[in-house]
Amino acid sequence: LAEMPRQYAGANAKAEDRVDELLLCAVSYYFDEDECVSNGSGSSMADPAHRAKRTGSGKSFGKHANADGGDETEEKRGRYVANALVGYNLRWKYWSVQEVLDLSTDWSAPLGDIARGGTAGVHSDAHAGMGAWALASPVAAKLDGGDKNHIIVGTSMGLVYVLEVQWHSPKSGWPVQMRHPVEQKVLVEDVVGDTNLEVFVVDAGGDLACLNHMGEVVWARNLMGDESKTQGNMVPMVGGTSPMSMGDVDGTGGLAIVLLAKIVMTDKQHGNRPDKHMAVIKYQLYAIDAATGDDLPSFPLVMENTSSDAGPEKSQISTSMPQPLLIDLHEDQNHWLDQIHGLSEEDADAIRAINSEASRQTEGHPHGGSGRGLHIVQPLGSTLHIVEGSTSCEQTIDVGDTIPSMVQADDVHGTGGLDLVVTTSKGEILTLESDVVPYHPLNVWSAGTSRAPGSGNAQAHGFSSSQGIFVHPVSRQFRDVLGIYVPITFEIFDKRPNIANEPDRRAYEVEIRAGMSVKRAIYSRTYNTTGVYTERIQIPYGPGYYAF
Repeated sequence: LAEMPRQYAGANAKAEDRVDELLLCAVSYYFDEDECVSNGSGSSMADPAHRAKRTGSGKSFGKHANADGGDETEEKRGRYVANALVGYNLRWKYWSVQEVLDLSTDWSAPLGDIARGGTAGVHSDAHAGMGAWALASPVAAKLDGGDKNHIIVGTSMGLVYVLEVQWHSPKSGWPVQMRHPVEQKVLVEDVVGDTNLEVFVVDAGGDLACLNHMGEVVWARNLMGDESKTQGNMVPMVGGTSPMSMGDVDGTGGLAIVLLAKIVMTDKQHGNRPDKHMAVIKYQLYAIDAATGDDLPSFPLVMENTSSDAGPEKSQISTSMPQPLLIDLHEDQNHWLDQIHGLSEEDADAIRAINSEASRQTEGHPHGGSGRGLHIVQPLGSTLHIVEGSTSCEQTIDVGDTIPSMVQADDVHGTGGLDLVVTTSKGEILTLESDVVPYHPLNVWSAGTSRAPGSGNAQAHGFSSSQGIFVHPVSRQFRDVLGIYVPITFEIFDKRPNIANEPDRRAYEVEIRAGMSVKRAIYSRTYNTTGVYTERIQIPYGPGYYAF
């Protein structure tokens, strides 16, 4: 769900008239033989013999032109697949974005892949295991740091698209081709320091790339590195990854990409095909410097899996693993409030010394460990792996059932402490409580794969973000207010390295709502400097209970 500025909205328009709420979806379309190109005489383009004889005089997309109601067998259905990006305008109830991206044959259809015994004449090797499926969620962001909105999405054809919202056209320099299918959503954040956003992409074969806003490669690597050496007739490779998370893992001020990868064995013939693996050999947790692409110290870590992976996964086009949660579970978190304004190199060196000493400490650890930085909470099978990022110290909790989705974190019980929310495949919801880890609005993850609902800067962990906003404790308490004005104190921060030299990009749009909907906006203002602000907000709805 994304909020996009409405075109041609007047300067004095109401808040609800200045934006459009769009439900963005990446979708896959499956075509049967009656929906393929026809020559109008009842011959389907799904027929190879007819396709070879076609002279170009037929009409395009002859939907149901040859439908006779008796030939829609499994062999003739689902030979083609296309993916598209669509956006539904929730206010005006119409599809405002409909852009077809890729088209291919569909070897995942029943009896489709002749390499697996199918008879429909479609071969998975024709596309190197790729296909025009849309398995990754789109991301909305302003890549250029200005006022133009973009939608970024990867497809299973290995292409990463960036579309300009206003014209629905590809941005210059895009799409970018990866070697393997892109099954996970991309991440965007400024790590170079030029106030433009970098795009981070990982494909199913373990290729990880950092691209600038023009689609140029900043750095690229494969997760396996030197580990991908041939072992006899077998080759180890990445057979799928979890979605990526981003945060300051070691507390030194730099962002890191964190993800889980499944390492598989395959033969030399299919050494570049993650869908042709023979067996899973291990799972590895990676923490990678987002600025350079190098592994952080002590990473990757081998994760023990409590579930069984028996042999190859036949006819599988996607590998799903829970996204790692980045959260600070230390008892003392006061240092973050200084770090959100940026760290000097001397401060970073001091934190590295603290982390080094903590990694050698054998006893007397406070809650969460003695290092700085974040914890990585990674579900795998029925086990919850909790790793202190700065020291790689690990604790595990077995919940007795498979954990299929990302762990969430928030003050669920309203006690002022942080709770972890875990769901299982049998429908159970568990909360793991702590009475010593304090709650802070920047140290939560409560909107699925995004940190916060309705937030445009929810790509990275809150303490680690290059810019953001949070409400001070004095305004986060339940309280009674006499009168129609409510004081709210909040702080805006921006630690992008080059922002001091670009005053035109120091524009921070703040909106306060009595609820989540844009229709309930009660305050809106654009600020040009960071700092702490207290605003007195008028409540137009009369007496009542409100959550802003």
